[in-house]
Amino acid sequence: EDLVLDDESEEAKKSSEEAAAEFKKLTEWMKETLGDKVERVVVSKRQTDSPCILVTSKGGWSANMEKIMRAQAMGDNRAMEYMRGKRILEINSGHPIIQSLKATCESASP
Repeated sequence: EDLVLDDESEEAKKSSEEAAAEFKKLTEWMKETLGDKVERVVVSKRQTDSPCILVTSKGGWSANMEKIMRAQAMGDNRAMEYMRGKRILEINSGHPIIQSLKATCESASP
C-alpha cells in the first residue's frame, strides 16, 4: 500500500485511473458484499497472473505474522484483533474471471 514509483509515466497513471473508473461498480459491489472483512477493494497496478490478491493495510500485521501470533500459547486474542489491521482486496482488471464478474455485475444492476 502507498507504494509510489517515480518512473510511472503519465500514460500509465491515466490508464490506471480509467481502469478504476471502469470497474467502479464492481469494486463497490465487492466491498458491499465483503463488508467488514476488507477495508476497500481497488484495481491493482501490479497484478498480472491471478484474479486478485489480499494485502494488509499499512501498519497491520502480515498474514504470516498473524499465523505466528495465533500459534503462541499465551496469545491474547484481543491484542491480535487490534494489530491485525484491515485487508485490501486488489483485483486484476485484465483477468478473465474479473472481466466476467464485471459483466455479470453490470447486467444485474438496473
